[in-house]
Amino acid sequence: MKINRHEAPEFKNIDAFELLPIETFKLNNGIKVHLMQAGSQDVAKLDFLFPAGSVQAGKPLLASITNKALSEGTTNMSGAEVSEKIDFYGAFIGQQASFHHSIVTLVSLTHFLPQTLEILEDIIKNPVFEQKEIDTLINKRKQEYLIESDKVKTLATRAFTQNLYGKEHPYGNYVTMDDFESLTREDVVRFHQKAYIPKGTHIIISGQPGNDIKAILNQRFGQQWSDESPLSDSKPNVDLRREKSIFVEKADALQSSIKIGIPLFTKDHPDFFGMQILNTILGGFFGSRLMTNIREEKGLTYGISSFIMTYKYAGFLVISSDVKAENRDLAVKEIFNEIRQLREELIGEEELELVRNFLLGDMIRNFDGPFATSDNYKGLIDLNLPTSYFNQFFEVLKGITAQELQLLAQKYFKEEDIITVIAGK
Repeated sequence: MKINRHEAPEFKNIDAFELLPIETFKLNNGIKVHLMQAGSQDVAKLDFLFPAGSVQAGKPLLASITNKALSEGTTNMSGAEVSEKIDFYGAFIGQQASFHHSIVTLVSLTHFLPQTLEILEDIIKNPVFEQKEIDTLINKRKQEYLIESDKVKTLATRAFTQNLYGKEHPYGNYVTMDDFESLTREDVVRFHQKAYIPKGTHIIISGQPGNDIKAILNQRFGQQWSDESPLSDSKPNVDLRREKSIFVEKADALQSSIKIGIPLFTKDHPDFFGMQILNTILGGFFGSRLMTNIREEKGLTYGISSFIMTYKYAGFLVISSDVKAENRDLAVKEIFNEIRQLREELIGEEELELVRNFLLGDMIRNFDGPFATSDNYKGLIDLNLPTSYFNQFFEVLKGITAQELQLLAQKYFKEEDIITVIAGK
């Protein structure tokens, strides 16, 4: 069919949302596997989620350094040999640590999965954690820390989360210079032995891993290589002595960083979907109220946004922007004006329909293909939420009203609950 490029394509509403089918099974040792077999390319992505986050570690830096050091050498290969072999097979290994999990990701051509999974097994089970490699990783993190600590944005972020949860809470406990000196190789070895274990581990597979994937996984990871039980991941206590307003002084700062927000809840809260929609209207996309007012109309900042951050046991909504010091007070005033309007005035039908269509389109894009689907699926594992969670959001998004959103604004955007943090001159 010939395309007529002089005519815009027909506009269509999104009436249905279908998630890729997910097959769940267990390896011989109980590791839970989530398989999303889809896509036309012979490539697969495997995410190994270990109960080895910073909450379980109980010590700053420990989870992230242990995770990064896995691929720096094993009892069978040096770090350079690991890299050479992975490159030879055209594969990729990624590592990241969060509050409640450490993740090791393998992206590999299907044909080479037996070989690349053998390398991954060696990395996960047999790292040597040489002292020089540990020192290199710590020094690199220290340099990153020093650079970040000089930014007003970082200072404001730290002050905001510490005020929400307390400095001793894992969600508010940031690294200090002393932490770089106190971390030892023995800490890393011990944490690896206790946290990179079969119990509590999940594997998420997406793409085309081949028909033999269950047998290969059982061969490499289905044995009981450790009898350890997961480290404590219980809900930490929150310091509720919050200050409403905090100023962090940085005398040489050219700009001020603003963080204005409220404590919220986790993804399983009944109001979570509605607050996601309300947040989008406030500052969650380029056409939001905050961007229109503070960037487009008043020119106070290059960018301003609001977002909801959720963890296993808590969450928060925060508005974030960097402005010149002389524009700071006006920017804060206008942010509060936009919040007040959400409480006092109904959202117009045209604006609501715009945001609804934006989020529907964004949702379709976020689940475009098996790899993207698996990335979104990870966020459900902590709370043991079903895949129907995304369908529930779709239904709320299609049907929510301006009256319901105003009630949410009145319930959660109370003046007495709003925290303001500013870092700058």
